[in-house]
Amino acid sequence: MSSGLVMKIRPYQSDDFEQLVELWWASWHSSASYEHPRPIADWQQRWHGLVKHHEIVVIKHQSAIIAFAALDTQACVLSQLFVSPPWKRKGLGSQLMNWTAAQCPNGFTLKTAADNHESRAFYEQWGLVESGHSVNDFNGRSEIKYTT
Repeated sequence: MSSGLVMKIRPYQSDDFEQLVELWWASWHSSASYEHPRPIADWQQRWHGLVKHHEIVVIKHQSAIIAFAALDTQACVLSQLFVSPPWKRKGLGSQLMNWTAAQCPNGFTLKTAADNHESRAFYEQWGLVESGHSVNDFNGRSEIKYTT
């Protein structure tokens, strides 16, 4: 299920750190109806933990990171998938979902905020189904688990 713009996905590099965390922060806030309770410094610290146990890919346009995904390949858990707000609905999320499906051919899971209707619709369009509910330990929001 891919349509729109096709851009090259490449592995995350350590010099992507600042740009990627800024994109993560901005993209999260574009879908949230409130200010995140933790400062961006906490997000930076969280990112250092993710890097240790995830395969991470980015999509760049010119020198800017415009999308990324972080996948725990051992457990096949897609823990992060974000697209810069101006780049949404151009097929980049679909490229990252295709990449994820290729890494986890037997299926994968992910969680998203229960009130993030845009993301939920996107994942459901991909055929993912609700398989659980929890509270996110980083932001305290209710979240939905999806499974392929």
